[in-house]
Amino acid sequence: MSLLKVDKIVSGYGKIDILKEISIEVNPNEIVCILGANGAGKTTLANTITGLIPAKKGKIIFNNINITNLPTNEIVKLGLTQVPEGRKVFPKLTVLENLEIGAFVIKDNNIKKETIEYIFSLFPILYERRFQKAGTLSGGEQQMLAIGRALMSQPKLLILDEPSM
Repeated sequence: MSLLKVDKIVSGYGKIDILKEISIEVNPNEIVCILGANGAGKTTLANTITGLIPAKKGKIIFNNINITNLPTNEIVKLGLTQVPEGRKVFPKLTVLENLEIGAFVIKDNNIKKETIEYIFSLFPILYERRFQKAGTLSGGEQQMLAIGRALMSQPKLLILDEPSM
């Protein structure tokens, strides 16, 4: 049984289709890497899966639920999260505030606290910088923060778009 199944997705921008009947499958505990040249559609695929760009055709099944064209916040609640290309941290918020935003799906404050502690154990520098504005972090630290923020939702599947540290 697959965790994610993308079946013949067509997606793009306006009248231009970037993805033309793309299909992929990701099984539990599997690491899948999508490789391609600039402009090949890797980001479009990630953004279509996570609901940032609508699919024109095809379907996306995550954990046996059809998530095709669901709002992104609903997809995150189901356990699928994306770390976008270019980090996209909230520069005027602190490291801690950025992490708290990533935990919007967690209602239990104890679980939020435990998850933040877990993120700080993965990235100790973020603990040291927890009260610092995210925009003042180095590029690598911002990438750690973007990954940490995504992990705050405790995803079953994490999509990384052009990660680097």
